[in-house]
Amino acid sequence: MAGTGGDGIGLLRREGVTEDRLAAAWSAVREVMPPTPLVESPTLSARLGRPVWLKLEGVTPVRAFKVRGAIAKVAELEALGLDGPLVTASAGNHGLAVAFAGRRYGRPVTVFVPAAANPVKVAAIRGEGAEVVATGADYQEASEAALEHVAHTGAQWVHPFDDPAVIAGQATVGREIAEALPGVAQVVCAIGGGGLAAGVAAGLAVYAPQARLVGVEMDGADSMLRSVDAGHVVVLDAVRTVADGLAPRAVSERTRALVGTLSQALVRLTDDELFPAMRWLAERERVLAEPSGAATTAALLDGKVAGDGPVVAVVSGANVTPAHLRQALDAALPDGEG
Repeated sequence: MAGTGGDGIGLLRREGVTEDRLAAAWSAVREVMPPTPLVESPTLSARLGRPVWLKLEGVTPVRAFKVRGAIAKVAELEALGLDGPLVTASAGNHGLAVAFAGRRYGRPVTVFVPAAANPVKVAAIRGEGAEVVATGADYQEASEAALEHVAHTGAQWVHPFDDPAVIAGQATVGREIAEALPGVAQVVCAIGGGGLAAGVAAGLAVYAPQARLVGVEMDGADSMLRSVDAGHVVVLDAVRTVADGLAPRAVSERTRALVGTLSQALVRLTDDELFPAMRWLAERERVLAEPSGAATTAALLDGKVAGDGPVVAVVSGANVTPAHLRQALDAALPDGEG
């Protein structure tokens, strides 16, 4: 892993994440929102003995980082003159982001979600004016249904992670970190399909080449780790995690190549490690995080991120259900601290 410098830039170009695309994504995202806060965590810094910062993506217009990639993709479609309705599949946050982007650009949006999708996120998607089609047992089955719809209608497909424009949008997280914290040594990102991790890795490769990415994946949804180890995409038979944003059955070849080459390390978490981290963020930092958003904090709390120097944990989203919030507040803090 840990590809840097010219090799990393060359890989980004080969995967379509070019300098022009990164610049276009930066401009599109800046039109929608300012950089999200990067705040130092006194409690985590004291616990780890190194400066720890939190990148708070829960304050975007859709309360998750996904708005970046969706805006970048739809802005690119607009620039290319590719009009028409938008269709996507999502466990929740990406669908909400595409619905937001569609409303901004005046495009109808249809979002295919798993039948058991997070009701908080589904309500928010409908609130943005999108049509929601609930189908399938997981993201994979919802995605297959969405692609059938695209084939029959000719609508524009917006993939949640396997798209260079979407990855360029997520790369704005890495650039914002680099500009706000020039001495950053590591950035910790959660991995579902790998779009955020690939994007942050891209942003770091271009704007903070001294920094390294650490990816965090759920033990019951570890396609990235298995795919990197195997050298090709590994499709899981099923996924088992409460972190719905980290639960596709497979990453893509593009995200596998980018994350596998540009990351320093990939680590696994269990669901049981998420809820104490959610409680820690709520009580110690006054930060609301959904299970996916707390994964990076959990990895730090559990000592799974080795290294020195300033480290940033990307808190990727705050769209938590009341049930998960109650479960988090009832969880014991690490090492019996509360």
